[in-house]
Amino acid sequence: MNIQTLFALGMKRDVCQLIEPDHTLAINVGAGHQQIAPNVQNLDYPAWDARSGVLPYGSGTVTSIYAFHFLEHLTGAEAIAMLREFQRVLVVGGTVQIVVPHYKSAMAFHDLDHKAFFTEDTWRTLFSTPYYDKNRELPWKFDVHVNLLIGVVERNLALMTQLVKTA
Repeated sequence: MNIQTLFALGMKRDVCQLIEPDHTLAINVGAGHQQIAPNVQNLDYPAWDARSGVLPYGSGTVTSIYAFHFLEHLTGAEAIAMLREFQRVLVVGGTVQIVVPHYKSAMAFHDLDHKAFFTEDTWRTLFSTPYYDKNRELPWKFDVHVNLLIGVVERNLALMTQLVKTA
């Protein structure tokens, strides 16, 4: 039995299958020491400073982005700017895999460097609320493919999200 079947039976709801990330040109932002796969490029300080707000790739050239326990280390404005950069560099159909602590989880507060907090509605609010389009030159082009709360214990709940660039 896979997780989709278990969830459908136990919760009477469906969970989409994750889209398999294309590693043609994949990056892992804020990677630390975590290597996703041999051909996924790690971007991290000091070689790359996330606060610059710029990814060192051309528009529409990256096929997949991993952002595991990264966005919460940016301010809200910096996180929005980074998501704009994700959108700029991704190919149409490219995916972003995100894991961030859920705002009600102790994990959100265990690191004094955490600056942004995320709920299960963060992406929907960001991508569909007109407020976020104000004074912005580009509309959002992300579809929230999968968005789940995950965790083994309540104090370590995380938000696991897969975004897909739509246009």
